[in-house]
Amino acid sequence: MAGKHATLTQVKQIIALRGIGATQAVISLEVGVSLSTVARVCKRHSANKGVIRHKLIQNSQHQLVDALTNDTRITNAIASQLADDLESTRIMRDKITEAVRKLSLDDTDHIANSLRALNSAASALATAQKVGRIATGIDNEGISGDDLPVLEIRGMTAEEVKSKRVDMEKSENELLGDDE
Repeated sequence: MAGKHATLTQVKQIIALRGIGATQAVISLEVGVSLSTVARVCKRHSANKGVIRHKLIQNSQHQLVDALTNDTRITNAIASQLADDLESTRIMRDKITEAVRKLSLDDTDHIANSLRALNSAASALATAQKVGRIATGIDNEGISGDDLPVLEIRGMTAEEVKSKRVDMEKSENELLGDDE
């Protein structure tokens, strides 16, 4: 292929394949141009490996979060689960407090066993509270329970899915500069 230039269609194919993560060798075979042509086109057009794939994944993640935040059934299920977790930690705290109050200081063996049981209960409580903080994002965000963001989750109809796919195809064509 010495002395031949890649056509506009081949350049677009090279950029698109590189954008979705194909190697230069695979692109060369698929498009029918030399490896050096692929490398030159990629360099000239700053076509980095996997850029489009990464953007599509990010876009899909944002759309999924947006869709999930509008479904009241899932939001209610999450709220119910968090309420159950909070109630379990409250019950554990109450049981620990009750056990401490009933602790007899007369029998050293009883005291040692009781302290071991209390230590286990306190560890379970700490773990449950840590899981709750992680699940709500409080640990990462440094926010209080009153400031928690609301996650609304909503399902999509078949028409909405079709519309989203059309929008994604348009966005992908715009990214590729489909002006042919």
